[in-house]
Amino acid sequence: MTPRQFHRLLVAPEIIVVDLAESALIALDRALRVEHPLVDTPPPTDHPPVRRHARAVLRHNDQLRLVLRRYRDVVHAILRDAEQRDLPF
Repeated sequence: MTPRQFHRLLVAPEIIVVDLAESALIALDRALRVEHPLVDTPPPTDHPPVRRHARAVLRHNDQLRLVLRRYRDVVHAILRDAEQRDLPF
């Protein structure tokens, strides 16, 4: 770990949890798609309840991953701005 990476973790330790959460959400997405390969097909009238729920989980999963990426981007922008202010020139 570089001193810069260490400093970022000291300033924004939540990024570790954000990264872990995103990795878990990616794993959940893959597992649901393997378990329910028809989850992305248009739902028939006799769509099994478990597939409907899997589709809902995936929809919310996508939304949460997007929000986590936006949060990470904002934190990184704040850290970049702080580093720029610390430059001697």
